[in-house]
Amino acid sequence: MAVSVPVILASSSIYRQRQLQSLGLDFTAITPEVDESAQANESPEAMAARLAYAKAQTVKNMRPTACVIGSDQVCAFGGQIFGKPGTSARAVEQLQAFSNNSVMFFTALCVLTPTGQSYTHVDTTVVKFRALSQTEIQRYIEQEMPLNCAGSFKVESLGLSLFTSVESSDPSALLGLPLIKLCEFLRLSGFQIP
Repeated sequence: MAVSVPVILASSSIYRQRQLQSLGLDFTAITPEVDESAQANESPEAMAARLAYAKAQTVKNMRPTACVIGSDQVCAFGGQIFGKPGTSARAVEQLQAFSNNSVMFFTALCVLTPTGQSYTHVDTTVVKFRALSQTEIQRYIEQEMPLNCAGSFKVESLGLSLFTSVESSDPSALLGLPLIKLCEFLRLSGFQIP
């Protein structure tokens, strides 16, 4: 595959866009219109994989000659799926629930090539939150306003202060895009990285 193949990130996430920029690739970002509701009896891992594929396929239908990258992240704790909080009150509730607990993040990746190849992967990251006081939670949310972030934190900045550990095979996955696996998939697709 020629390096001149257009690359499209099927996401409106500024965090994923920044991650992809770090690889030095020229790409465009297109926001896919996908219903992100959970399906009945769907596991968090299956939900992340389904949504990453759906996002990539939606954009692929519009741009069939492109290499399309889709990704989705699902936060799970106590048998429940936690989405982006949206409000400060919900962010407080999430962080209160996560305090002194381990929380799972499933970050799915899907790469669809112009030649019909489909590469998929789901990274599992376990975040162990330290015991958080109400004052710490309020102060953190006021400083970072992580209202559009699954789990109510920004791992790339002050969010790390909330943890005792992060376990993952790919440290970039928690940001929203598993770059180690993405680089592998792009190399398999003919891109030269690095």
